[in-house]
Amino acid sequence: MKCNPHLPMKTPSLLLLLFALFSCALMVALQAQDESPGDSGSIQFSCVVWEPLPITAVFYRDGKSYLPLEFFPGNRSQLYPLKDAIALELYEKVTAADGALTYKLVGRAPLVAGARRMLFLVDPVGKASRLPLRLYGVNDALDIFPPGTIRFFNFSTAELQVKFAGQASKLPRGKMSLVKSNVSKNGGFIPFLIGDPKGAVLFETRLFSQPTGRDMVFISAPAQPGGRLLVKVLPQLIAPEPPQPAGPQPSSSP
Repeated sequence: MKCNPHLPMKTPSLLLLLFALFSCALMVALQAQDESPGDSGSIQFSCVVWEPLPITAVFYRDGKSYLPLEFFPGNRSQLYPLKDAIALELYEKVTAADGALTYKLVGRAPLVAGARRMLFLVDPVGKASRLPLRLYGVNDALDIFPPGTIRFFNFSTAELQVKFAGQASKLPRGKMSLVKSNVSKNGGFIPFLIGDPKGAVLFETRLFSQPTGRDMVFISAPAQPGGRLLVKVLPQLIAPEPPQPAGPQPSSSP
């Protein structure tokens, strides 16, 4: 709908003219707001690798920019911004046939719908795969994965059961579970067991937990048939929020 403040009026008046001009300006402003790019697809993300990747320098694409990533094996990377995207795409810099430098896609994973913060596991895969890096992304927001909890991931090919902090739960293959540690203020070591559906213990250890910590436990298939499950722990401490003042503070002015 087009806006024209100079419509013919049988009884022209300054008031009607101002109203028409205001209506036109309002419609243009609303249209510009609707057409402007929003930040609904903007997220923050971090990555984790267990070992140095075979690709020396890895970049991620943010719009038309290719930005470098820095990995710390066995730990989370720093948080990186990603705007108006539906997937995280990783690239390496290569030389094209004409000698020009370009970027080649080496890994891709979709974003979790509604997530504002994500964590991506980055693993190299065999040459048979279409892309050399496999990405697995999870919602890493604090309201989804709060301090004082532990996430268990079953990347093995078997149905498992986990027992932690006195809680036992089934962990189907390819699934995840979230368990509260219920640990004391000072933290402590909590027994952790992995079993099969028949109750046989496949893995047993103790995990150190803290109220301000949130840990991820990744369970993978044995390296050799009949071997022990591979279990990797990714810890993280969250700084507690500063205490809020109990009431109005006295004025420091004389």
